[in-house]
Amino acid sequence: MNKSVLQIVSFAGFAGITVAQVPTYSVEVIATFDTSTILTGASEAGHAVGWQSDGLGTIRGYVAKLENGFTLLPLTSGHQSSAAMDVNSYGVVVGTSYEGTFPHDGGDPAYWTPDGDGSYIPGVPQQFNSLPSPLGQLKTNGGQIVGINEAGTMIGWSRYQGFQGGPTTQFFTDAPPINVQALGFEATVRDINNNNVIVGDGRRFDLNTNTVTELGAPKPVSTVGFTSVIGYAINDSNMVVAAARRATSGNDIYLSYIHDEANGWRPLDSSDIPTRFVGFYDCNNQGDVAGTGGILFAEENLLVQDINSLLRPEDSQWQVNLGFIDNQRRFITTAFNSTTNVNAIVMLIPIGGDCLADTNGDGMITPADFSAWVAAFNAASTSCDQNEDGVCSPADFSAWVANYNAGC
Repeated sequence: MNKSVLQIVSFAGFAGITVAQVPTYSVEVIATFDTSTILTGASEAGHAVGWQSDGLGTIRGYVAKLENGFTLLPLTSGHQSSAAMDVNSYGVVVGTSYEGTFPHDGGDPAYWTPDGDGSYIPGVPQQFNSLPSPLGQLKTNGGQIVGINEAGTMIGWSRYQGFQGGPTTQFFTDAPPINVQALGFEATVRDINNNNVIVGDGRRFDLNTNTVTELGAPKPVSTVGFTSVIGYAINDSNMVVAAARRATSGNDIYLSYIHDEANGWRPLDSSDIPTRFVGFYDCNNQGDVAGTGGILFAEENLLVQDINSLLRPEDSQWQVNLGFIDNQRRFITTAFNSTTNVNAIVMLIPIGGDCLADTNGDGMITPADFSAWVAAFNAASTSCDQNEDGVCSPADFSAWVANYNAGC
């Protein structure tokens, strides 16, 4: 991979400023937009999902991809608004759909399945009729699916009648839902990894074994402790990225923290200034993190405070935001081009790549990377392009074999 020398802040308590080599990125436009557009999820195959305003008070879910551009998701019968929350590498999108104009207020959990011809088939899973609550048995009124993994496991929450919240729920396309709260997960789910482990607040929950893991809260910083955490992202090693809530009544409430089994809680940036608002959080299987305070490159043990400093000079006209980071260290995010005044959903691609044969991004080259290459080929993902000619074609299979044999 081509590198550039930048000033980077050392990570997690290593004092001072150091100079190190980190990836340089090119900007590839996935789709442009000219109305309010929110990005909420991304897949390893390069899908981006979220919702967009029509300018008249109604929002619609969308999916976008480099090869296909921007697609508004079709509505289920009788509904007029939707929001996409997550997507897996097979292009299955999950979120919510509603008969009114704003689905977050009263929408049903929803999913969209690719039809093989570039469009999507909408669906609503089975839901509860009623659920036990602290106020007794309450009717349910929709909910949301907030996460889906590569196996297609869908996780979200059900809405109590008259309330905006409700218990974490596992949804299915062809079976009744499961009340995960009743199994011991007393938290609001935010993310799911490929081992069927979910995270929410200060808890993890293994859907395979129905096991709860309490993560607790970080140790106090100086004289201020922490009351709770909001777990936002979890990778396949069960590393969690969270917003830690400080015990203060001021606006300096949240700090970004990471939790893993070896180290417990540690700050993303020990010099970070607490903020009133929860920031953007995501992590990949290498332990890289995109969060308030910057981007942690785990292998280099370094934190980049400004993502724009990583762009190659040719793309300096773009002002990019923090976004979702995948196992190839690509980012999917939103950006503004100060030269053309264009807003866009973009993919930031590491120039060259450290190890092209490592198509599953686990830091090793093994036979499992062949299956990952086949999946990338079928999905026309950029990781399919092993000869770096800009297209995904059968010639990339021979190139992958050569890259595999060459090692990294």
